[in-house]
Amino acid sequence: MATERGIVVSTGAGVARVRTLPQEACAGCPSCGSCSGQRESAEMEVVNEIGAAAGDRILMDLDHRAFLKVTFLLYVVPIIALLAGAAAGLRLSQMFAWGESATSALCGFLAFGIAVYLIRFLARRMAADRAYRARITRVLPESPNAAATVSPEFCERAPAGGQRPA
Repeated sequence: MATERGIVVSTGAGVARVRTLPQEACAGCPSCGSCSGQRESAEMEVVNEIGAAAGDRILMDLDHRAFLKVTFLLYVVPIIALLAGAAAGLRLSQMFAWGESATSALCGFLAFGIAVYLIRFLARRMAADRAYRARITRVLPESPNAAATVSPEFCERAPAGGQRPA
């Protein structure tokens, strides 16, 4: 499971709006703010079956099978469609004596567009399915250093040598 930490912003009927937090490892990193591992916080809607309330610090998980399925659908399927469309265009150009490059490109982009349209349709159906949504698994206890949690403001670009301003 892919696990993230966050803070509940608001709650509704079985769902919660959660703001994700940067990883704790970023707090002690001398490259803080200059790597791609550090990202801005994001808000997302997650399944709230445990009754977390606004302001709670939580852990949320997304099933790795669902994550891999969605990743494959978003990244691999369009590429396969593009290549298959280009190959079909090459065949068509030979059958009808059309220009190979233009027909191959046209068919490839057409297949790519159809794949993107179908993915948008499937994405709407998948978004309604709770199996493809992150869920809150645990409310974290309030710790004495909770105020020291890494925030997006924490990671200002460090000067050379990795020293952060005090």
